[in-house]
Amino acid sequence: MKKIKSLILKKFLIFDFYNNTIIKRTSPPFFKAITNNNTNQTIQFEAKPEKLNANKGLHYITYIPPYITTSKYEGLKYRSLYQFIGFLADISAYDSLEAYMGNQFGAKSRSKIRAYCKRLDTCFKTTYKLYYGAIEKQDYQAIMDALETMISRRFNQRGDTHQAEKDWNYYKETTYQLILDKKASLFVIYDNNKHIDICLNYHFNTIMINYIRAFDIDYAKFRLGYIDIYKQLEWCFDNNHTIFDLGAGVFSYKKQWCNVTYKFRNDIVNSKTSIFNTCLSFYIHKLLKLKLYLNSKNIISDKANLSKDVSNSNNNLEESPYYSFNQTPINANDITSDFIKINIENPEYKFLRQPVFEYLYLNFENKNTITIYKINNKPNTFCISGKKCMLLN
Repeated sequence: MKKIKSLILKKFLIFDFYNNTIIKRTSPPFFKAITNNNTNQTIQFEAKPEKLNANKGLHYITYIPPYITTSKYEGLKYRSLYQFIGFLADISAYDSLEAYMGNQFGAKSRSKIRAYCKRLDTCFKTTYKLYYGAIEKQDYQAIMDALETMISRRFNQRGDTHQAEKDWNYYKETTYQLILDKKASLFVIYDNNKHIDICLNYHFNTIMINYIRAFDIDYAKFRLGYIDIYKQLEWCFDNNHTIFDLGAGVFSYKKQWCNVTYKFRNDIVNSKTSIFNTCLSFYIHKLLKLKLYLNSKNIISDKANLSKDVSNSNNNLEESPYYSFNQTPINANDITSDFIKINIENPEYKFLRQPVFEYLYLNFENKNTITIYKINNKPNTFCISGKKCMLLN
C-alpha cells in the first residue's frame, strides 16, 4: 500500500490549501473565488503562487476547511475526497463563555478549569495579553523569539520537529504586519515579564484560527494549554468572533473544547482538455476512495487517515535531562549562613524550575514570596523557603 501511495503522489502537484491559502493568503489558481461561509464574503488575496498553472498537470489540493466555499472554473475537472479530521468551536449559538462551557463540560470539569486559572494566578504574577491590531515592534520580536525557543525546546525533548520550523522565517517576517492589519494575533501568558505560553492565530473576519501554540515546559504542571484556550475563547466572545478553529489532528483536548468535528476536503483537479489526466484522475480518485474505505474498516492502516487520538504519543512533558530531587521538610531555624540565596531565572539553575514550580503548585504559594538557596559544601542540595521549608537533594 505504501508503494501505491508513493506512486500516486508522484503523479500529483500538491497544493496545501490550508497552509498556503488560509495561513499564507496565497490565491490558488484552481478556483474563481473563495468565500468565507461565516460571513458570505469573498476573500481577497494579494499573493499568487509561483509557476503554478491549473491547466497543466494533475493537481491535488489538500486541507480545504468546511467554512470555505470555492467556485469552480468551467474548464477544470474536480473530484473531491473528505479525509483529514479537524476540530473547531462554533460559539455562534451561545451568548457567553459560561454557556458554551456548560455545553462542553460537566460541572466538575468546569470547576477544574477555573481552578487551573486560579492556581496559576496564585502562584505567579500573571498577565494575559492578546495582540490584535497593535503591537510594539520590540514586543513582537521578543514574543516571536520566545515562541521559537519554546517550540525548539519542546520538540527537541520529543525527538521530533514542529511543522512550523521549516517556514519559521516566513512567520517571523510577515506576522507583524498581519497583526497590525487584524489578520493575525499573538496571545501571550506572562509570568512577570516572562513569556510562558504563546499562541499565533490567524483571523478571517469572525473566524480565529489557533495555528501555532507552545508553552514553557517548566510550567507544564499548571495546564497552560487549557488556560490559553479558555482565555482565547473568552476573547472571541468579547470581540464578536464566532469560530475558534483548532485545525487538523485528533487530540483529546480538541475533543473536549470543540463542538464541531469536520473533515477537510481534498480536490483532484485537472484540465478537461487533457484526456490522459482526466482518465488518470478518475482512477486515482477511485483508488483513494477505496483506500479510505479500507482504512475505515481497519483492513489497512494509514497514519494520515486515522481518527485515533494521538494525545499520548511521544508526549512526555518532562524535559530531558530532568532532575528528580528527594524532598525533606526542615525547620526555618535550620537555615544558616551556609544557605546562599539564588535566582532560578539564572540559566545556571534552570534545572530547579520544575521542582520549585511543583512546590508552588502543591502549596498554593506565589513565586515572588519564596526564597531559593543553595547550600555550601553540599553540591546538588538546595532549599525552598516559604510557608514550608523543604530541602531538595
